[in-house]
Amino acid sequence: MNSIVLITTATRPPEGVPFLKMTDSAVRYISAKAAVFFWAAQRINKIVIADATGMTLLSSDELTLLKQMNVQVEQIAYFQDSELIKQKGKGYGEGEIIRFALSNSVFLQQEERFFKCTGKIYCRNFPELFKLIQRNDISNMFWRYMGDGSSMQPWSDIRFFYATRQFVEEHLLPAYLKSDDKTGAAEYYCQVVLNEKLISGKTLRPLLSGFCGGTGEQYFDASLGALDSSFPCWFDKKS
Repeated sequence: MNSIVLITTATRPPEGVPFLKMTDSAVRYISAKAAVFFWAAQRINKIVIADATGMTLLSSDELTLLKQMNVQVEQIAYFQDSELIKQKGKGYGEGEIIRFALSNSVFLQQEERFFKCTGKIYCRNFPELFKLIQRNDISNMFWRYMGDGSSMQPWSDIRFFYATRQFVEEHLLPAYLKSDDKTGAAEYYCQVVLNEKLISGKTLRPLLSGFCGGTGEQYFDASLGALDSSFPCWFDKKS
């Protein structure tokens, strides 16, 4: 499967980040590593793991094992500004991780488009989504935020999306970096951009499983019935 996924992680976040209950670095490490292995089992062509706390998830033996499966992995890391992250929150921090990855990943510099997924989660129906995107010549695709499954939210779900480098650099990163969890979350600022720049539509829903750093609990991942095949999204096609 000729695809590339950027996985963003923060294995050892600083104390005091707003709305972050999963703070145990061992739990964060294991849950993120488990998600990477699931991605690899789906035969993703390339995986970029970007960590904002100076950590690497996979050992050399694990990298060798994945290479035998024809899965190439690139691990990059830096130390985020802890005081700024505590001030503005994890949404702002993820924007910084994405910006770092786009500037420093060899794999991403070779690609025009990529999938991004927050660490500790994976997409169970990724092959179907990938085929849909290829079949329809999609350049960018984002989905609405469903939360705990009880009601549709107006915000964008930025845990998982497909985008071009250009769209991310020109539009999405500025939205991320406006965010401040005390006043306005990244999900809000990103949906403002998506409403302005992309087309609203309905498509297959990403079936995301894993753990939420904010609550420390597993994400809602049950079926939504008809919404699973006709879920609100934003998209555009290749020009």
